[in-house]
Amino acid sequence: MTRLCRWPLRIAATFLLAVALPMAAQAQAARAPVIGVIDIQVVLRESVAVKALAERIEAGRQSAQQAMLDREELLRAADFDLAQRRASLSEDEYLRERENLETEGVTLQREMQAERRRLDQLFSRGMSEVQQVLLLISQEIARERNLDLVLAKTTVIIVKSEFDFTDEALNRLNARLVDVSLPTTGN
Repeated sequence: MTRLCRWPLRIAATFLLAVALPMAAQAQAARAPVIGVIDIQVVLRESVAVKALAERIEAGRQSAQQAMLDREELLRAADFDLAQRRASLSEDEYLRERENLETEGVTLQREMQAERRRLDQLFSRGMSEVQQVLLLISQEIARERNLDLVLAKTTVIIVKSEFDFTDEALNRLNARLVDVSLPTTGN
């Protein structure tokens, strides 16, 4: 009876070996995944297009800031003039002119905030364009190198240099996108 009980175990073991051996051979035959790493922050920081975009936005900020400072100076001069003329104005005239100056000051602050938002939005749109081109370049490199997985360097602790394609991506980005097209703006 013990001999008969061993037969099913032997058959099961033989069956497992027959199934497991080809699966193990298949697993060994399958290649290991090929991984690439890119330092997106370095590419964006060193990109010619991003530098040009940042310079254009900064120039717009400075221009807008100067225009606002000039208007503030005019408001201060008008306020000083109103203070000088206060004795010659009736209380109603003085309050009306004072209210007008305050309204202009509030309007100026709102315009300054709107201009900052507009410039921030332009910068975001430009960065989005650069990031889209960088994504396409990363996809091209992944296809060319037959990469199965691309990771951002910020998610990796240690990486061998042969897996890192940051410099290649930066070179291609600089060759493909020197400047970002932004809508023309009036200050």
